[in-house]
Amino acid sequence: MFASRLALSSSRSSSVLLRSGFGKQLQQQQQQQRFMSVINISDNEATDKFIKMNEKSILYFTATWCPPCKLIKPVYESLSNEYPNISFGKIDIDDNQDSAMEYEISSVPTFLFFNDKGEKKYGQFSGADQEQLKKIIDDLNNEP
Repeated sequence: MFASRLALSSSRSSSVLLRSGFGKQLQQQQQQQRFMSVINISDNEATDKFIKMNEKSILYFTATWCPPCKLIKPVYESLSNEYPNISFGKIDIDDNQDSAMEYEISSVPTFLFFNDKGEKKYGQFSGADQEQLKKIIDDLNNEP
């Protein structure tokens, strides 16, 4: 009985928050925070700036028509929230062909890892292997 009263009280509080506008605002902020961690990079100049502005960064090359890209996308987004010291970028190869050509991307998904504001290319791999992605990100995160 106590649990049902608690649930009822909780749902009433939620509806009051939502009606007041504060709850909606909070929900929107939480959703934005969840997805703001991955930066969409639209052109070659933005790619260069992204790498040079961040001590540690990852470029995720993807395409909307790529099934493995669709599988790894939520994992990549989730990892971006776990590693605040690493900047996560996303490049659609159909929208940003110049960057794909510059980095000689021949398949998607492909991940490029950078350290020291792009002075060092830390690593690269292609495919949707979640464990490998997490391991390389862990290693990059632990680099001085």
